[in-house]
Amino acid sequence: MNLAEFPRPRNDNGRGVHWSMSPYWDSQGKQKWSFWAQQLEEMQIKWVKVIDDGGGSSLRLVNRLLDLGVMPVIRLYWPEQNSAKHTSGIIGSRGAQAVEQFIDLGAVYFEVNNEPDLALEWEDGKRPENWLDIVTDNFIADADIILSLGGYPAVPAFGVGSLTNIYQAIVDRGRADILHNGCWAGIHNYALGRPLEYPDDPVNLYGQQLTQEEYDKLGGFRVWEISLAEVNKARLEYANPNASILTDATCFRAFRQVNKVIVDAIGHSIPILTTEGGYNVMQRGGTFEGDDPRYAKPTPQRVSELTLKMFNYIQGTETVLDLHAPDYYFACMPWLIANYDMHVYQTPAECQGPWFTDFFDIEFNLHGELPIVQMLKNAPSVPRVCGPVPEAWETTRASDTLGKKWDNRLDYIGVTYEPGVVWKVEEAEWRDEEESNGMCAIFVRILDSDGTPIPNKEFFVSREDAIDRVSTKDAQDNFWGDYTMYGALGTYTVCVTEDGDAVSNIGYGVETPPHAPAPTSFYITFKEASITNYPILTNLKQYVIELKEELDVLKETINGFIN
Repeated sequence: MNLAEFPRPRNDNGRGVHWSMSPYWDSQGKQKWSFWAQQLEEMQIKWVKVIDDGGGSSLRLVNRLLDLGVMPVIRLYWPEQNSAKHTSGIIGSRGAQAVEQFIDLGAVYFEVNNEPDLALEWEDGKRPENWLDIVTDNFIADADIILSLGGYPAVPAFGVGSLTNIYQAIVDRGRADILHNGCWAGIHNYALGRPLEYPDDPVNLYGQQLTQEEYDKLGGFRVWEISLAEVNKARLEYANPNASILTDATCFRAFRQVNKVIVDAIGHSIPILTTEGGYNVMQRGGTFEGDDPRYAKPTPQRVSELTLKMFNYIQGTETVLDLHAPDYYFACMPWLIANYDMHVYQTPAECQGPWFTDFFDIEFNLHGELPIVQMLKNAPSVPRVCGPVPEAWETTRASDTLGKKWDNRLDYIGVTYEPGVVWKVEEAEWRDEEESNGMCAIFVRILDSDGTPIPNKEFFVSREDAIDRVSTKDAQDNFWGDYTMYGALGTYTVCVTEDGDAVSNIGYGVETPPHAPAPTSFYITFKEASITNYPILTNLKQYVIELKEELDVLKETINGFIN
């Protein structure tokens, strides 16, 4: 495959973010989904890294991301997933089934391993001597499964700056074919407080000296932790005029080192995506405490400025070292959009500065988010490449025409919209088992063409063996007519007239486990269509007017004969 054949989101600008650390919906934004959806849309995020438990736990999140036009990148996660005992793949039949479900939805990018060069990613925290052989064999087995299902597997991302060459190991196994035909590379290019130009910046190359003004502007002793004189002494001591990205990739530009290794192995580039990385608040030189005194620990403001520059570089509106982002560098999903705000209580991650956090509010006069959030909302999004979208993205639903009028959760539970002519769906909302407060009913309100509620207006609830007539109520009940449900999802269809809009496959139940019983409710508002909005009715009206005129003329003629 060439780079142009790999799927991309529509109007791709390369902007992304790593989502929750949790693989479960309750800690992936469920409680505030409308808020998170709005943030993604306003920041114009096109790629999101998602964690899944290897069995489809993130299907609900992925469904919602796809509805926003966001390309999910799904990591199939198990704790200590590497083992010396397993050399024939990691994901197994459960993972393969989940991959198939995701692909059917239109999510096609998958990670099956994570930083296997680190001992903490191995069973019992022990990395064996032949670890690379095991990782290579497992990757090949898993890649074959994902490719056969129509997905795109990632060659594992290694720790920051790792020189591990798994690509040549794959070629040496005689399996260069999978690198030619659908694999991509994941990288974790944490920038560690260093500029985007590192290691080719003047501080690293020549020991460029820091001025007092620059020292103070970046935060003074709070962010440097040593005096100005000590900073400059370290800069001179560690200057390296022979520095190269090929030997030091502990920085943002690590994709250039990885690409060189790939091209040396197979002769061409493959897509490279950052699935973790970027800038963390007050983190430099590889540890939270900091070990590279030449650069300041980045404040929330500095993190945001550098992150915006990173995204501008990816979308082609800025350069780094006078170069634009290479074609093979598809997207950057830096760590991390939220932690505590998604009910994941990992204190070290909160200290790293998720985009949404109140951890730094007092010290840096913030209000629950880093400046990067508003910066991205203000920054123009420039489409970088118009690549193909997954086949499933081309499928449209009738409900898509309703836009915000239609609660898209209805699509996830299998409820469908059937367009009619006269009585149109003005709004359709689903309330889940928590929102419904124990009720299990269909509520219908009907408006005239001017938007005025109509009391005592009849509507129909049909099921396989019967049709029930129900009426709306008066102002005391906010004009809602109600119908108690006793059938599961897929049972009922609601309409005002046979030739009007209908909402079908209604019933009690929830999204996952598939259609599990639960008390839920539906709120559907129908509105009488204005004749001027429907040409067929306008033409019919005109025909009736003309017919009446002809009848009047005929009547006058007949009266003339009689008289």
